[in-house]
Amino acid sequence: MIEDLARQADAHRTCETDVVIVGAGIAGLILATRLRRKNVRVAILESGGREQSADIHPLNRTVQLGDAYSGASHGRFRCLGGTSTRWGGALIPFIEHDLAARHYLGLSGFPVGGAVLRPYLAEAEKLFGVDEGSYDEDFVRQIGATAFVPTNDRDVTVRFAKWPPFKKRNVAALLSSSIERDRDLEIWLNSTATKFDVSTENGRIISVTGCSEGKRSITIAAKHVVICAGAIESTRLLLLLDRQQDKQIFADCNALGRFFNDHISMAVANIKAKQVVRLNRMAGFRFIGSAMRSLRFELSAAVQEQACIGSAFGHISFRTDKETGFDALRKFLRSQQRSKTIPLSPLVAALRDVPYLAKMAFWRIIYSQLLWPAPAKYELHVVAEQLPRASNYIALASENDCFGLPLAAVRWQIEAQDLRTFAIFKRHFDGFWNRRGLRDVGELDWTPSTDSSMGHTAQTDVYHPGGSTRMGTDRHDAVLDANLRCFAIPNLWIASTSAFPSGGGENPTLMLILFTMRLADHLSSKLNAG
Repeated sequence: MIEDLARQADAHRTCETDVVIVGAGIAGLILATRLRRKNVRVAILESGGREQSADIHPLNRTVQLGDAYSGASHGRFRCLGGTSTRWGGALIPFIEHDLAARHYLGLSGFPVGGAVLRPYLAEAEKLFGVDEGSYDEDFVRQIGATAFVPTNDRDVTVRFAKWPPFKKRNVAALLSSSIERDRDLEIWLNSTATKFDVSTENGRIISVTGCSEGKRSITIAAKHVVICAGAIESTRLLLLLDRQQDKQIFADCNALGRFFNDHISMAVANIKAKQVVRLNRMAGFRFIGSAMRSLRFELSAAVQEQACIGSAFGHISFRTDKETGFDALRKFLRSQQRSKTIPLSPLVAALRDVPYLAKMAFWRIIYSQLLWPAPAKYELHVVAEQLPRASNYIALASENDCFGLPLAAVRWQIEAQDLRTFAIFKRHFDGFWNRRGLRDVGELDWTPSTDSSMGHTAQTDVYHPGGSTRMGTDRHDAVLDANLRCFAIPNLWIASTSAFPSGGGENPTLMLILFTMRLADHLSSKLNAG
């Protein structure tokens, strides 16, 4: 059941439930629907409306204290479905190396290993409509692509992310049948969490209050509270909770707000293609049913340890000088993801490029691959793990939002240590490219910015924030335990990438989904046990 707090006649409402969730994005909706299957009553406070039409939501304003962090404004969306309404779609699990302790980097690792999360993988893949095949080099052999994709290299490992169809990327649309009519699942739109009532007797949260900009409010009492509001907002809410309790809740915790990190991306080389078709056959998206796979080149664990760097992967992309049928078709498909109202103009624009569309259809039928438009320029992009540092943090700013509460202040800085990863990747990937005979496919023209002494004007964040409410085994050095429970408050849980102690070498969404499914089972067991 979906309600809009801003349209309620009563100025204030109260209700009671088993679990109150803050945020109706990927984590919030997956958690809620899974809890409902186990007969747990759920209410959700979502600060946005049904859809977010603007690229930047006014409540996502932040104060920036370091390098420009674009993910603070452009990488977050407040609406039913949250960031999944714009999510690119890449699904890939962390390798065990990224979850384990990496003592050569001073990282203690995740408090749980991949074996604990693996039982949820098939269910997540089924939900998003992707295949259950391997993410690793076995996939190359499974599809008979060994002639195009090099494997078994000492320095570079190939892996393949899975991409759901566009219509299955928006979790609000994907789960609409479960969330629209269930009276024991209340979703309150335009309801921003502004206050947490904490018991002075047992330290548990009693209730959460949400407010609309129109001065309407709702207070929901619950047995458990789960914050699923994205990394920055989840951290800000914990900082607000601590301030509302005179900064006593996290007084003995050294981790809240600190160790903020993201992946860092840069175009590192232009590829002067000699054999465009072969390059396309190697690196072009592969169709598996209505879903897709994309190739990535990852630095091996041995190289990372030897060089004392974090994880990194490269991927090949194309860029055209003018809009093509591919661009128009992608706009049309993305509009299906964002909204129920689908504009026809991108589809009309795509039909103007019938020759390309015909060739693209041929490639999909014959090769099960996406044909790149031509002419195009080809680039190698590298995405590097930024190591968590206490000097990168989220704090409360002196400037307030429309509810009179402090904005998030984000201090995010790219350091020389981060840039060094790009230089190491360049050296090893260049050797891989030559060693595997890929110079016959294209020449790598490396950009000067891969030199770690050149500064960081070419690097950007990629909207994969993490670290600022990290999980661990010690309440002094971590905010959350292995089950995502807050050490300081026994009935508060955080399902967000802010819980990840480090970013690893992969997109974080699939890992968040797996952790969230596990949390749902853990919470329902606690509630059903009484």
